[in-house]
Amino acid sequence: MIFSLGQLLLPLVDLLLVFSDQCKSGIWIMNPDKMNTRLEGPKIRTFDHIPPRLCFDKCIRRPRCHSYNYNRHILRCELNYKLKPVSVEHFQNEVGFVYVDVDHYRGDPIYDTCLGNPCKSGEVCESKKDGSVFCIRYQENEVHAEDCTKLNEYKHKSRIYTIFTSKSVEGLKVFCNMKNGGWTVIQRRIDGRENFKRTWVEYENGFGNLRHEFWLGNKYLDLLTSSGSYKLRVELVNSKGENFYAEYSYFKVYPANSYYSLEVNGYSGNAGHHMSSNIGCEFSTYDRGTAYCARHYGAWWHCDCSLSSALNSPYNKTLRWKSGYIKSDMMIQRTG
Repeated sequence: MIFSLGQLLLPLVDLLLVFSDQCKSGIWIMNPDKMNTRLEGPKIRTFDHIPPRLCFDKCIRRPRCHSYNYNRHILRCELNYKLKPVSVEHFQNEVGFVYVDVDHYRGDPIYDTCLGNPCKSGEVCESKKDGSVFCIRYQENEVHAEDCTKLNEYKHKSRIYTIFTSKSVEGLKVFCNMKNGGWTVIQRRIDGRENFKRTWVEYENGFGNLRHEFWLGNKYLDLLTSSGSYKLRVELVNSKGENFYAEYSYFKVYPANSYYSLEVNGYSGNAGHHMSSNIGCEFSTYDRGTAYCARHYGAWWHCDCSLSSALNSPYNKTLRWKSGYIKSDMMIQRTG
């Protein structure tokens, strides 16, 4: 990799600025463990527009925080969970970021200013302007992970979580099925209570109840599947209560300017490969795309009105996967 002169000088300038801040305090000296490097993985919390010393304090005062990433240019502070074990592939080259491991500073009163003022469980130590410290309650029970697959390393109960994709600073509530490595559920049909005859905009943004029936939203399918490689699993139940599944080793939904078109391949399972006619198709609703098909058979990746699969069809206990089913779950899992 070739860096410009400016890129090579940026870390040195950052380091001098950090040292300048440290010299003003007279006591605090901290050397980054890695320059132009960012640790990927679940985050405890992200702070924006805070100075480097405050970022250090935010981490060392939280028992669950073992390291942080800090970007001097945008003043972003990312508090990291400790990956087990931390290996080279967890680090990403990113100009402007420094990586700092705080564990070897713990127990030193120069760095750990709350050492003599332990807080109770559910509290975190903060500083006053006069230099004294106090404890406040805080809400940070969720791991900041990009999807349910990464979250599965820390959480094992299937329920609603908030995920933070790499391309968005805003959290997204999703239902995670934590069986077999962690799956992000993108669609569920159970009993027809939720109206799935929705507009293009509604399918784009998502709708429904994550605890019951819902569609996650096409823009989030694009956001997730553009951040890495994913596989798709479709679980189905027929009127006899028998379970079937179809799994695809590759699943991707393209952006809005491609009308959320579908790419899927690598079938396995016992439900049958019934998405072959949907490959490359644009998503359609009754008000956009292949509207005739969507109007009669539900919003889906319709190239024509083939009924091989149509799991968003009007609920009359005939959710289409070649034959009719009464329940469906669609979920995705990161593979790379």
